[in-house]
Amino acid sequence: MYRSYVQNGFSWEEVSHLWENNPAQCAAPKQWDGGFTYLRDGDRLEYGGQTLRCVLTPGHTPGHMCLYGEDSRWLFSGDHVLFHITPNICRWETMPDALGSYLESLEKVAGLPVTQLFPAHRQERGDLRQRVMELRAHHDRRIRNALEIVEREPGLTAYEAAGRMAWSIRSRNWAEFPLTQKFFAVGETLAHLDYLEVRGRAVRREMDGVIRYFPAP
Repeated sequence: MYRSYVQNGFSWEEVSHLWENNPAQCAAPKQWDGGFTYLRDGDRLEYGGQTLRCVLTPGHTPGHMCLYGEDSRWLFSGDHVLFHITPNICRWETMPDALGSYLESLEKVAGLPVTQLFPAHRQERGDLRQRVMELRAHHDRRIRNALEIVEREPGLTAYEAAGRMAWSIRSRNWAEFPLTQKFFAVGETLAHLDYLEVRGRAVRREMDGVIRYFPAP
């Protein structure tokens, strides 16, 4: 993955620093050797008198899953629907269109009758349908932003395009972005560029080992 990020504009120096300090890597749990029970979309779990249905919602990760209580109308939304912040949607090798998958997964939960929503972190309460609409609008704006950048400056790397995107982080410019935030920003920019490419709006070209993006002919 780090090698891919270098192809998309990161320097090896930045990647070397990320190798030691990336929270997505450092905070990962230790390998679990106790075995797994793999769950599928539609499987049901029973705990404490509650039945929870598994709802597969790929996007934030390839195998992200929400748990829905059909009787209680509770939804444990994990990192699929968050309040206060938007879930990070980045490129995954096993998902050619992570953002497209995420938007489809939003539709999958939007119509569920929900009286109580339990996200993974940050603010815990809010209206599911309203939040789904806000998340869709957020990504619509970012898709347009990415396309405008590619059309205005053909040949940028994802790293360079990310530096021109509109972000809400408290930094005066791209150079002052914390490196770990650059990592997440470039990952999200890649997801939006993939979305455009899959739909025939942008193309990538490898030039001297570096991947650059252009508007589609």
